[in-house]
Amino acid sequence: MKQIKTLIFYTTLLSHSRASAFNLRQQRSRPCRATSSVEASQTSDLVEISSAPPSNSRWATHALLFSSWTDGVVPNPAAKSFLRYSILNKLLKDHVVEKEDGLETSVKFSPCNGPNVDALNNLEAADNLSERGKEFSFETFDAAVRNEVDSWAKETLHYICTDSREVTVKLLYIPTAMYALNPKSSNTPGKQRQRARADGKKRRTQVLHLMSTLLSAESLENLSFQTITLDLDDDSLKQPEGPDNSQFPKDGKEALSSWDPTVIYVEGGNTFWLQHCIDKGEYSQLIIDACTGESGSVYCGKSAGAIVAGDDVSTATWKGWDDPTVVPNRETYDDWIGTKGFQFSESLSYFPHMSDDWIELVNGKVKGQKCNNTCCLREEEVCCIKGENKKTFVVSAAPEC
Repeated sequence: MKQIKTLIFYTTLLSHSRASAFNLRQQRSRPCRATSSVEASQTSDLVEISSAPPSNSRWATHALLFSSWTDGVVPNPAAKSFLRYSILNKLLKDHVVEKEDGLETSVKFSPCNGPNVDALNNLEAADNLSERGKEFSFETFDAAVRNEVDSWAKETLHYICTDSREVTVKLLYIPTAMYALNPKSSNTPGKQRQRARADGKKRRTQVLHLMSTLLSAESLENLSFQTITLDLDDDSLKQPEGPDNSQFPKDGKEALSSWDPTVIYVEGGNTFWLQHCIDKGEYSQLIIDACTGESGSVYCGKSAGAIVAGDDVSTATWKGWDDPTVVPNRETYDDWIGTKGFQFSESLSYFPHMSDDWIELVNGKVKGQKCNNTCCLREEEVCCIKGENKKTFVVSAAPEC
């Protein structure tokens, strides 16, 4: 069985290593306590900690935050199950809104006939699916009971595709963090950009391929995919892909609003450059609006994309991996202390690429900077956010020890 962990860190930082394992079903009611520091191993695999009053009440509708796509998501059945569940939730909500609008229009123009009974029954079926989806808790994604989610996913996908002429899944890929220039590189800026764009296109293809596989797209004739790449640095849209009749946004603002992407994927790279471009282009509220609410886009954040999704972006200063000098007038780590992210899980911040090597460092940072609500993510781990239940849990691709 793959590891499943619920990790809600507040007032203290809790470490989670693959060495900690226990039976999920036997320990669900076990009382949990916060620890005062990061340790190399824990005695439990699932820890729930009551949170202090949050600094805000914002939650992403559904989100997946991780250090590595290839190590954390691709080999992780629980993470893939949650991703599929999240995508289908978005498609279902959008489908219901479309049907409700159509029903309202028909009643408006034919008041004597009243609402279409078949349409009402159809919406009732959608409501039932939606309510069932809301009941899923973090335990549902455990390997032993994940078939319940998979059964719901198949039923939901069949319902949407049967009741619609065409179903479109839209991926907005944002590789801005990896486009940051390296001043120490021997390559010219032009060559660095060219290589980064090619690498970004390859990574986008991998994301799109997994999404297609999860939705069994090859067996559904009326299910199609659209994708486009947005660089927040210059608001440019590049590399559009989709069916011949696809309609793509004309700029980044439209891509994040009226285009209504199913998934927004924010790539890893230089966190400071990413945050700088978010601020410069005034994208923060657009992304927040797109990824929150009843029918928000699914947010996927890798490394830097995970950090900016949290409460405090300054966790990017801890390891010293990212170069702040790429941002004019904010060229030191101190310039980034207290910088706020999207706050997609209330007051929780994120520290990706965690390993035992960073335990002492993280303990010191937690005490010194008071970044108490911090979730550390190892390479094989994915933090899943389920906003409608205000829950955050971590699933791991690491085998049980």
